[in-house]
Amino acid sequence: MNTLRKLIGRRIRSIRKKKGLTQEKLADKAQLTQQYLGAVERGTRNISMDSLERIISALEVDFDELLKLKDMTNSLISEDEQDKLFILTIHNQLLKPRSVQEIKAIHRVTEEIIKIIQAN
Repeated sequence: MNTLRKLIGRRIRSIRKKKGLTQEKLADKAQLTQQYLGAVERGTRNISMDSLERIISALEVDFDELLKLKDMTNSLISEDEQDKLFILTIHNQLLKPRSVQEIKAIHRVTEEIIKIIQAN
């Protein structure tokens, strides 16, 4: 499964763009090839821990900043991402800290919404 790889890649791209860096500039700062960085951002290439550490350093962020789930979800949604795996992964992460009772309530609401959508 490459969902995590894609999420991390999209987050790297989002931070890079916010900092006004091109792929070429970030790759140079991280001592990686532009082709490798592009593949990492697309989620088509496995990233080594060493390369991830170089990218984090080149972006001048810490590991926690890179993996902020809220920012990952905003980035995906604002880019109008329609891939079900991304959205389901995000949904799963949002539900994990909730109690069983809260999850059951959310599930009931979700079922009702689906019924309404199917009726239309």
